[in-house]
Amino acid sequence: MSKTSLMTPFLAALMAGALSLGQVQAQTTPVQEGDKPAKSKSKSKKTAKSASGGKVKFLQGSGETPAERTARLKRECKGAVDAGACSGYTR
Repeated sequence: MSKTSLMTPFLAALMAGALSLGQVQAQTTPVQEGDKPAKSKSKSKKTAKSASGGKVKFLQGSGETPAERTARLKRECKGAVDAGACSGYTR
């Protein structure tokens, strides 16, 4: 017998088992209307601190000025396709 003819029944049994396990996990008890999800009572210090209304710090991206960006794009886009970030910088 060839190797593939031995593997076919094994793979078929493996697939049938996987499908049956998937159906078992999908059959859970339905949620009643009055049921509510359990809430965790412990809050970390980080969550409590952010909920108190602290200021949000925004990052400014790469930190390069518009002039530096223009110079970089002119240098990097020489000979490139005039599309995407290089649009207008290839000439």
